[in-house]
Formats: sequence, C-alpha cells, structure tokens
Amino acid sequence: MEERRKHPRFKVRVDARLALGAERFPGRLRDICRDAALLEVDRTVEVGSEVAVELDLPGAGGSLQAVGRVVREAEGQDGSRVIAILFSDLTPTAGTRIDFFLVLHAQES
Repeated sequence: MEERRKHPRFKVRVDARLALGAERFPGRLRDICRDAALLEVDRTVEVGSEVAVELDLPGAGGSLQAVGRVVREAEGQDGSRVIAILFSDLTPTAGTRIDFFLVLHAQES
C-alpha cells in the first residue's frame, strides 16, 4: 500500500485538551505529524467537525494550539473513540514547535 501522508508520523502518548464549539473535553494524543494528529477521546466527534486542540509536547517549548477538521472517527480500545484531525489553522510558531518535537522524537527512537 502506498503511503499517502506528506509527513512522517510519530507515535506518542501526550495528554490533550480539545474544544468543539463551547464544549471542552480531554483527549490523548496517539501520534502526530506536521499536518495531522490522531487522538483518543471518550466521546464521538462527527467527521467534518472543526476542533481546537491544545497539546503540551515534551521539549517543544510549552503548550501549543492548533485548529483542524476531523477527517476520520473510529472505535478505539476500551470503549474510547479515535479521531484523526487534519490541521487547518497551524501558526508558524506551532508548526515549528511540532517540527522540533518530531526531530527530538526521531533522535530518541
């Protein structure tokens, strides 16, 4: 199967905070690349929904925020849901922080 992703993805386990409109809920980042993230959440989120994500990536200089659209939603483990988010509004600073985190993570692997 041909890889369709533009950027390599790295598996991580980082707590996340998500916002869907006025609703706030926790999540857990499972993997990330420069333009997308896979998160585990405790609720269903409709494909096409716009969500804001806040992450504290270790070594990336503090909290970063990104906005994206849910492009996939599926059943996860233990009754959780897994959502794939394609970032649609990533500031240059947030992008640089993700890049830095990915370089650090690749060196540790």
